[in-house]
Amino acid sequence: MNGYGARLGIDFGTSHTVAALAEHGRPPRAILFDGSPLLPSAVCVDPSGRLVVGRDALHLALSMPAGFEPTPKRRVDDGTVLLGEREVPVEELIEAILARVLEEAKRVALGPVTGTTLTFPASWGSRRRDLLRAVAERTLPTVSLVAEPVAAASSFADRALPVGQCALVYDFGGGTFDASVVRRHATGFETVATEGLADCGGLDVDAAIVDHLGGTVGQRDQVAWRRLTNPGDVADRRASRQLWDNVRAGKEMLSRATTTLVHVPLIDADVPLGREELDELTAPVLARTLDATRAVLTAAGIADRELGAVYLAGGSSRMPAVGTALHRALGVAPTLVDQPELVVAEGSLRATAAPSDSPATAAPSDSPATPAAVPPPTRRPKRVAVWSGVALAVVLVAGLAAIPTIGRRGDGGADPRAAVTGTATAGTPSGTPSPSASASSRVDPCVLGSWRLTSGTQQHIINGAEQQFRGGAGKTAVYRADGTVTLDYKASAAYTASVGGANWRMVYRGVGTMNVRHADGLEYTRDIKAKGSYQFYRNGERRSSGALDFLPEPSRYTCIGDELTFYYSTGSEEFSRVR
Repeated sequence: MNGYGARLGIDFGTSHTVAALAEHGRPPRAILFDGSPLLPSAVCVDPSGRLVVGRDALHLALSMPAGFEPTPKRRVDDGTVLLGEREVPVEELIEAILARVLEEAKRVALGPVTGTTLTFPASWGSRRRDLLRAVAERTLPTVSLVAEPVAAASSFADRALPVGQCALVYDFGGGTFDASVVRRHATGFETVATEGLADCGGLDVDAAIVDHLGGTVGQRDQVAWRRLTNPGDVADRRASRQLWDNVRAGKEMLSRATTTLVHVPLIDADVPLGREELDELTAPVLARTLDATRAVLTAAGIADRELGAVYLAGGSSRMPAVGTALHRALGVAPTLVDQPELVVAEGSLRATAAPSDSPATAAPSDSPATPAAVPPPTRRPKRVAVWSGVALAVVLVAGLAAIPTIGRRGDGGADPRAAVTGTATAGTPSGTPSPSASASSRVDPCVLGSWRLTSGTQQHIINGAEQQFRGGAGKTAVYRADGTVTLDYKASAAYTASVGGANWRMVYRGVGTMNVRHADGLEYTRDIKAKGSYQFYRNGERRSSGALDFLPEPSRYTCIGDELTFYYSTGSEEFSRVR
C-alpha cells in the first residue's frame, strides 16, 4: 500500500451499507452518504434505465415502485430481478451499490483508494462468496473478503479477551439477525458457529409498532389507515413512507428517552409511545434472536459461563431492551459502543482470519467454506534526525517501537554529545513517563508475526532546511504474543536524499528488542535494548556515527491484511507480512 493510499472497509448490509476509510496518518473514519453513515442498500431503475441507489432510490421509488428493489442482498440467489420492464442481474444491483461507496470514498479520501475489505455473512457458502468477490473485483481496488462476525469482533480487539477464549457476536441489523461464536487466536478471530434469521431485524420492530398504531389510532379512520398500509398512488406512498420514518425515529428516540410521540399522517394524530410499551412490542422479536443465540452456543459447545464477552453489532442492538435481555439470558453484560452500526465496517479494516474459519452451522442451501479473509498488515514507525550543516545535529523523533536515536556532534566532530537514550523524557516534551511504562503487554493480534520494511521516510534538516530521506527497505520486525519485538537491521537499505548536488545516506546496522502494547490505535514501548550503530555519509564520506538506540515515544499505526504502517509527525514506515 502506498504510504498515502487509503483502504476501504465495506459492510454490505441487507437494509443499509456502511463504509469506513483508513488513511495515512489518520484513524479510521466512517464515510458519510448525504450526511449519514448509513447508505440504504436500495436500488431503483429510473426512466432512462439507469440504476439509482441509496436515498435517491428511495425517493424515486415513490413514483416508480415497480422499478424498486429495497434489499438486493436478499436476492443474491435469484440470478435476475425484474425492475419495471427490465430484468436486471443481481450482480448489477450489488455492483451499483459498491460503485456508489467507492465514488464517495474517492471524493473524501486524501489520496488514492488502494485496497478494499468487504464483509459477508459467515453462513454464506462458496457460491455466494464467489459471486460477491467477482462483483467486488470488477468494481473495487484490491479486494479481500472477511466474515462479518470476525470483522465485528476485531472492532473490539482493544478489549481484553484472552487468546483461546470465545465471544458471542450479536448482530441485530435493520433486516436480518446473526448470532456467531468467535474464538480469539494469536493472529485474530475464527468463527466457531453461526446462526442467522433472514427475516428478523429492526424493520420487524417497526412493523410491530405500526401494527400497534393500527389497533389504536387506525380504528379512528380506517379508510385513511388503509391508504397508509396499502398505498395506491404517489401521495399515499409518500404518506406511508412518512409513517414508517416517524415510527423508526420514535423507536430510536426511545433509546435515549423514556417517552416520545409518533405522528401518523393522513389521520393527523400524535400517538404517545413509552419505552416500556416498546419493550412489550419488541419482546417477540427479541425472543427469536435469543432462541438463535442459544442454538449457536449449543452448536459451538459453549456454555454461557464460558463466554469471555458479548459484542453488539448492528443499529438495532442499540435498543436498551437488547442489552437487558442478553444479560438476563446469558449472565454476561454486553459490550456497548456508541454506534454499533459501524462496528463491522470499521472492524473489517483490522480483521484477520484464523487458519480455519469454517462455521459449524450454516444455511443448508449454500454450505460455507473457509472465508477468504486476509491477515492484517503491520506498519512501523519512522525515525527522524536533524542534520545541521555538514555535521550531525540530531533530534530524533521516535514513533513506533523501532525508532533509532542518533548522537549529536559539532562540526568536524568536535564537542561530541552523548547519544540520546531510550528514556521516557526523551520522547515526550512534558517529560512524563509513557503509559507503556507501567502497563502490562497487550498486543494487537493483527501485528503478530514477521514483517519486512518495504519503504520508509524520514525528515532531516540539512543546512537549515527540512529534507525528506527515503529508503530503509529490508529491516525486519518480529512481533510475539508475549509482547516482545525484535528489530533486525542487518539487511536494511540506506535512507537517501539528494540535497544541493550532494548525496546523503543514513545507514543503520544492529538489533533491537523491546516490549510493546497496543491501545486506541497507538503502540507503546518499554524495556528497550539495542546493540548496533548508525553511520551518516555525504558523497560517500562518513561524517558521523554512533550507537544505535531507540526512543519510547508512542506511535500511531494501522494494521490491515498483510500491511502494517506506522505514522509520526516526521515520516512513516510501511511493512509487509513475511510469509
